[in-house]
Amino acid sequence: MKPTRKDRRQDFLMTLLKPLVRVWMKLDMKTSYVFHETFDPKRKEPYVLIANHTFLFDVVHVPLPLKKVPFIVASHNLFIKQPTKLLLTQIAHAIPKTKNASDIRTARELIGAVKRGYPVAIFPEGNTTFNGETTYIEAATMKLIKKLKIDVVTVKVEGGYLSKPRWATGKRKNRRATLNYKVAIPKERLKDLTIEQINDIVNEELYHNDYEYQRRVMVPHPGKDLAEGIENILYVCPECESFGTLETHLRTIRCNACGAEGNIDDYGFIHGFRFDNTVDWDHWQRQFDRDILNHEIASPCVTYLYDDHTFRRTKLGKGTVTYKDKQLILTGEFEAVFDFADIKVPIITLRREFNINVGDKHYVIVIDQYITSFLRAIQDKY
Repeated sequence: MKPTRKDRRQDFLMTLLKPLVRVWMKLDMKTSYVFHETFDPKRKEPYVLIANHTFLFDVVHVPLPLKKVPFIVASHNLFIKQPTKLLLTQIAHAIPKTKNASDIRTARELIGAVKRGYPVAIFPEGNTTFNGETTYIEAATMKLIKKLKIDVVTVKVEGGYLSKPRWATGKRKNRRATLNYKVAIPKERLKDLTIEQINDIVNEELYHNDYEYQRRVMVPHPGKDLAEGIENILYVCPECESFGTLETHLRTIRCNACGAEGNIDDYGFIHGFRFDNTVDWDHWQRQFDRDILNHEIASPCVTYLYDDHTFRRTKLGKGTVTYKDKQLILTGEFEAVFDFADIKVPIITLRREFNINVGDKHYVIVIDQYITSFLRAIQDKY
């Protein structure tokens, strides 16, 4: 199959605008590209590129040095606001993936792109890491890899998380990331591997703990309010095991139940608590996830109704979202009560956007605090 007219137009526009995109991405993050001897970024033949997902715009940084721009599966959230909406819909080869869209439709578009001679790029975690460690990888990706029958190129992104933690409301300076490209599975070997073996290889190649990496490189990321927002991921105090009692101000983390207090340094490490990083702290607190069901959680919020076809959202109003007795209760300008049994595909997108489907409606609830608690009250996948 030959590239379509739209393909050729986007190729032309990307060639023209790529220098501007590079400038834009340099403002976002200083990236270093490392190419293993097995991978040539100028190669023209199709391949499937798989990367770990550590910060929002790694979906732009990862394909940027490649001669032939791949078709990339990108979250629908990137299609909402400018300038990313213009970039992804009119210039880049992007396939929007909504959280409740058919995987079959996405796979069909990727297969079509490969048949037209393009590489394809997938971030199989489906979500940016909250704690700094590579997490759940969608198994459906391995079936697609097997079906495509082309080289599998992995990209391990290092340093991106601590440069721009997903939970953080404050900015870091000196943001840096290293991207490592490698042909992990040549197509000749792919045909002899099972889905499980492909899964093992991809997981091994993509696994990354940004704190382990930081202990080796110790790159400073200074800022004034380095702790603010961390209560969106850490919800159990490791000193007194109280729930939802952590508060942050500038660099300080404090438990208002036991008075334990600590801070975050320029390198992203926590001082004053049992754990010095969010990976270990988060692993430890997961043992209390069932206890979340016995608590009441409340936070200010803004609720939107989202259209998965037009990528538009309609504001329903400000108010408060409360978890209680296996229900999400919305009060304020928009009022509703959602039983857990009726909520489908709960997931967090961006920093604080809690997405749920109830019936045929997709709601986006932008929650101020404790967003991970709301998610884990409903599911235990992430």
